[in-house]
Amino acid sequence: MSDIGFEIWPPHEVFYIHSMLFNTASAMTSLRHLKNLFATLSTEGTRDPLSNLDQDDVLNNLQNVVLQGGAISRYFWPVRKGHERRADLLRKACEIGDDSPLKNRDLRNAIEHFDEKLDSYLADGIAGYIFPQYVGPQLKTGGIRGHIFRAYYIDIGMFELLGHRYEIVPLANEIDRVHRQLERCFENGGRLVPPGDK
Repeated sequence: MSDIGFEIWPPHEVFYIHSMLFNTASAMTSLRHLKNLFATLSTEGTRDPLSNLDQDDVLNNLQNVVLQGGAISRYFWPVRKGHERRADLLRKACEIGDDSPLKNRDLRNAIEHFDEKLDSYLADGIAGYIFPQYVGPQLKTGGIRGHIFRAYYIDIGMFELLGHRYEIVPLANEIDRVHRQLERCFENGGRLVPPGDK
């Protein structure tokens, strides 16, 4: 790698497109599954549609979206020096700005050292309401502190993991947009070319 940083040789751009499509396609599979699941719930006509909900299924798919978003983020904003030129090319090709939900540092860190984050979360002891998982409207705890390992608050569209909340709709929209941009790049001969360029 030179002093100016790693630069992608044009015939190798397709490897980055394929690598990132792995992440975006996985997230899109989860998002489509969740969309179908919630659409089915709204048409069931039961008094409490959430009672039939497989919470593990919902939370596993939401966690996958967050983790894949974190993986994609590192392509655009690498942690280590020397990869800025590669990241700049990827951001331009996918039209990613610094206002992207993918730049959220909590999102970027969600998949790094998860075991250590869990240690830290539990280290000082937790008290109050403790839920391993939850799907439903925000809980009203009456001022008593609550601890939730994983939750999805359907009334505000927020996914919570170890005390960090992620807005799912903006993240989902951005992953969908990046996925379509990467597909366009793949169809354009496997080149990382911004949409206006030929």
